[in-house]
Order: sequence, then structure tokens, then C-alpha cells
Amino acid sequence: MTKSAMIKELIIQLLSDGSPHAVSEMKDYLVEKNMEDYSEGQFAGAVNNLLKNKRIEKIDRGTYRVSGTEMVLTKERNGGFMKRCFVVSPIGDMGSDIRKNADQLYQHIIKPVCEKCGFAAQRVDEFNTSGSITQEILDALNDYELVIADLTGHNPNVFFEIGYRSKSQKPIIHLKRKDEIIPFDVSTIRTFEYDLTDLDMVTATKDRLEQVIKNFKYDEVKEPKKSSNSFENNMIVASLNDIQYKIDVLTEEIKKKENETIKTVIETFNAQKPEPESFETEMMKILMPELLKNPNAADALLKLGEKFK
Repeated sequence: MTKSAMIKELIIQLLSDGSPHAVSEMKDYLVEKNMEDYSEGQFAGAVNNLLKNKRIEKIDRGTYRVSGTEMVLTKERNGGFMKRCFVVSPIGDMGSDIRKNADQLYQHIIKPVCEKCGFAAQRVDEFNTSGSITQEILDALNDYELVIADLTGHNPNVFFEIGYRSKSQKPIIHLKRKDEIIPFDVSTIRTFEYDLTDLDMVTATKDRLEQVIKNFKYDEVKEPKKSSNSFENNMIVASLNDIQYKIDVLTEEIKKKENETIKTVIETFNAQKPEPESFETEMMKILMPELLKNPNAADALLKLGEKFK
């Protein structure tokens, strides 16, 4: 095993307790395990590699913890199996308001509560797979012991996924942002509200979530079986891909219409905009009132004009 590989495994050992650890703690742990002869470049390279492969995650500047996926794998390697929670959420593009809301809900409410209750939480962007991501989602919805879904924003994929989960009759918890109105056809679903701007409500939501998770009756935990690519699942995957394609086409059409509308507005504005008046006309508007008041000044101006002809 190379030195970099040994550093990575020791970091995973430290973080496998599920708690956040600072870089200084990692280095102290390496010393404790007699791993002292390494460069800063090797350490940084090991950390970056673990981040890239989603074995660990950064939760603050210089502070890391093991990812949900790695927690499950570590538990399995140690002879046990950790219950899993699949988090269904509108994620959005990096830097968007949707992404910010999703990340804060996940990091500050869902994930800490899941870990406290013995669950490894996972979101779709944490999957480390080379296969079909859609199939991975269906497998998680089928196999994971718990699903927590955020209905905020009325995301179509979220509603499809909670519908798909419901056929398994396994536990699912619904969340939504405070004051968000959900569609009438799912308004009877019991939903817990959260408000990320209100720390008291964040605490209350975490307490309620923890209580609900503990009250669910979970079946005896067994080694998870990988769902086969049945005809039904293949049809669902094909349908989802078709829906996604139609959404992409519709999005492009909307953008095209918006651009055409903007172009029309600009052209209409330019057509109605009066032509700019000449310099001479502008000067006459300024001078005429004064010349009418003082006829002698008008004569003087005319004589001056004669000189420049």
C-alpha cells in the first residue's frame, strides 16, 4: 500500500465515528498511528482524493466528516449493516437559491437527525456510480429503510419519486418550507414544516423529525438486495428519460419565446422613439424666446451671421 493510500485509510478510520473532525485532528491521528513521514502535498492529495470520490465531505473550513455512502460501506465491512435514508429533494444548479435551500435543509436538519437515529442519509448527488443514475434512484426508493422528501418548489421529479416510494409501503416523511402551499391532490399528506431562517423552528423540526423516525416500525434489517432490471423498471426508466427529454425541449422553446418577446419589445420601442432633433432646431428652441423679447439682439445675430457666409 502506498503512503497516500495509507493516509486515506487512516483518515477514514478517524472519520468513521460520524463526527466532524478538523485537519489538525487528522494529523494528530496520523502521528498516533505512527504515520509521520509524509509531505503536506501527500496529505492534501489524500484529502482531495477522498472528497473527489465522495468518501468524505467538507462541512466547514478545514473540517470534514465521512459521507453517508462511506458510513454504510464501513459498517458493512465491520460485519454490520447501517439503516439508510434516501433524501428526495429539488437540488438545482450550484449557487442557485434552490440549491442553497436544499443544502441547508440537508446539512442542518435531515443529516444530523438521521445520524442521531442510526441512519446514513444519502442524496442523489452523493451517489458514486458508473451505471444508470435513474436506476440507482429507483433502487434507493425500493430498498432504503426510510425516505425523507422535501416538497418545496413542487418539483415534478420529487412528486414522482414519492409516488414510486408509496408502492413499497415503507416509511416516508414529507417536509416543506413554511407557508409553502402544496398542490391540492397531495394536500392530505401529513407534512412537517421547516424555516431555515428561524433557529427555534429548526430545533423544533429536528425534534419532531427524530421522534417520527424513532416511532416507525422497521422490518428486520437484512443485507440489501440489488433490484433487478425488471421489465417494469426498464419501462419506468424509459418513460422518465422521455419525460426529461420533453422537459428539455419545452425549456428551450420557452427560452426561444422569451427571446422573441424581448426582441419584439425592443423593436416596438425603437419604432416609437422620436427621431433626435438637429443641432440647429435645438438652438432655435433655446434662442427664439430670448430673441422675441429683445428684437435688437435678433438684428445683431443676423448681422453676425452675414459675416460668416
